[in-house]
Amino acid sequence: MGTDRIANVFSGIALLVSILALILTGLQWWKAHSQLLLSMKPTVDFTMSTDEDDPPVGMSIENAGPGPARIKSITYFVDRKEVGDVGKALEFGNLPDVEDIHTLDFDDGDTLAVGGTVWLVKYMKMAHRRKDAREPDALATFIEQHLAVEVEFCPVLSDNCYKRCSTKGWCR
Repeated sequence: MGTDRIANVFSGIALLVSILALILTGLQWWKAHSQLLLSMKPTVDFTMSTDEDDPPVGMSIENAGPGPARIKSITYFVDRKEVGDVGKALEFGNLPDVEDIHTLDFDDGDTLAVGGTVWLVKYMKMAHRRKDAREPDALATFIEQHLAVEVEFCPVLSDNCYKRCSTKGWCR
């Protein structure tokens, strides 16, 4: 009878050690998975180029993080009010020659590669047109004093999304 009891105690201890090992393995997997997601987190930065002597004049976004950024949405704000897309934002700017202002829209799910830079709004003088000195200056003033852009982006491997505004306090 004594040996059966000792055998049951050792079996119970072995079962307990097995369960603890399974729990620790699961926790290690979770930690490794979380670290992978963290190491792949994109970081979106904005660049506002407003010096007309150092073209282009405009606003770009760059993925400075270690992983690709999946763009969920881009929202434009003029004077801290949401206006929607870039076309509507430029209408509020009442800019002189919008034919020379090039824009880029992202669709939900488009990606921005690691180290990739994309110009959202950019003044590009058309070679066949005469230069109006107000054009790049007007866009630069509009970007500096009135325009803000909010981008919502996610890591490719996760649905944990982040928002970033080009000018702190101007978005939402």
